[in-house]
Amino acid sequence: MGRHLNLTLRLLSLALACLAGLSVAVGCGGGEPRPRPAPKNDPTVASPKQQMEGHINLGRILLMQNDLPGALSELSKAEQIDPNNMDVLTYLGLTYYSRQDYEKAIDYYVRALAQDPTKTDIHNNLGLVYMELKQFPEAKREFEYCLTDTTYARPWLPQLNLGAIEQIQGNLKEAEEIYRKIVTLTPQYAPPYYRLAQIIFGRGETREAIDYLKNAVRLDPSYADAYFLLGEAYEKIGNKDEAAESYGQVVVLSPNTTRAIEAQRRARRVLGFE
Repeated sequence: MGRHLNLTLRLLSLALACLAGLSVAVGCGGGEPRPRPAPKNDPTVASPKQQMEGHINLGRILLMQNDLPGALSELSKAEQIDPNNMDVLTYLGLTYYSRQDYEKAIDYYVRALAQDPTKTDIHNNLGLVYMELKQFPEAKREFEYCLTDTTYARPWLPQLNLGAIEQIQGNLKEAEEIYRKIVTLTPQYAPPYYRLAQIIFGRGETREAIDYLKNAVRLDPSYADAYFLLGEAYEKIGNKDEAAESYGQVVVLSPNTTRAIEAQRRARRVLGFE
């Protein structure tokens, strides 16, 4: 009988222990189980820094895909986590620049430079915003700062922008000197060939302009603007087939644009279809 009593007491203790565990799980009032808080070191729970980096990476990808609303949404979430992060400020500046909201782009670039004034790429980007606003002294200041950085890996970018300012302001001699310097120092960079061709074609030296344009499209086969000017140059010297072919490249490279519609019209004209 003592053996049976001990067994009964053991089973009763086990049942009470189970009921005690169940009461912890469901609560005194019954109902749904309460979620248990995750341990602080739970690897499945992203830290604020990891969340921010996720928003930045997704925002950067959306920006590259030209999904500007999506990029702005993700980068704004990252900004809420760390409003002084350099990457966040820089990508927000790029996003607002792409949206042509230049005042906000300036605000974010200035905030980024307040964190680190030695970021040469940001100075160049800020200069581009000032160019869009035709604030040329401010733009030149930013581009000239870039050229003081002897470690800058892409000095041809601010150089080209300085040349563009001179060209816009009608200082063609100064612009041409800058472009020729870039072509000499960075011969594999297409834009200065195109810019030189613009100036040279404008003063009537068509065949030399064609040579520069051939280099531009050789270095960058997707250069629709260079192909359009090449079509104009060929048309001017009477090379109708070459002109039509160049205009056709514009249609292929930038379909459904006003430039492509004009190129198609010109191609039909030089081939005698109009």
